[in-house]
Amino acid sequence: MKYIFWDIDGTLLKTGLAGVDALCDAIKCRFGIENFQFSHPLAGMTDSFIFKQTIKDIKGSCNAADAAGLLIHYHQLLEKYLPSHHGSLMPNVKETLQYFSKQQTNYKTCLLTGNTRAGAFAKLRHYGIAQYFDSRYSACGELSEDRCELAKTAYQRLYLLEPDLTPDNVIIVGDTPNDILCAQAIKARSLIILAGSTYNTEELKSYNPWQIIPELPDDPRDFAALLDKN
Repeated sequence: MKYIFWDIDGTLLKTGLAGVDALCDAIKCRFGIENFQFSHPLAGMTDSFIFKQTIKDIKGSCNAADAAGLLIHYHQLLEKYLPSHHGSLMPNVKETLQYFSKQQTNYKTCLLTGNTRAGAFAKLRHYGIAQYFDSRYSACGELSEDRCELAKTAYQRLYLLEPDLTPDNVIIVGDTPNDILCAQAIKARSLIILAGSTYNTEELKSYNPWQIIPELPDDPRDFAALLDKN
């Protein structure tokens, strides 16, 4: 069995900034700050990092109660904001996931995302693709602030289930340098899809990904053939 670990935002889908707006509204609800300006990048970061750093910027420090309170507000508001924003799946995502869900393919589709599990599956459900991912094989943003640690956790879980697993059987699909670094942390391959990325090809190439493609192919069999290359 081989495992494809998918990033969500910018790779599988775009929410039309529903997540950012939900977080800004949660900050307003919790701390009374309107139009909060983030001092750190959001793309490719874990929710754990984003929430902790946001609270530190506001209060100077972050405790568990502050983080939990902001997270609860965020999850409630995300469910409200997703339908009101004009997001979409990235090209050919549903067709590709449907193809890999067939029993005759030797791949399992998993998540490796900075989103919390609740946030991740709220987005996937809204865009109709949650059924293609098994949460048992996925690693989400509440497990660590560090994306590379998420990759290591995911790999360790797989190894316990499949002791013959090697890094060659794992491919991380994303759209940012952090996805490439995740793959390198476990000696796996990284495939970057440009369609939803905020980075250009040269920026991404400097991190030495395994492959960069403009978007998922129209025919999922072409994508499968690419993944089967060494």
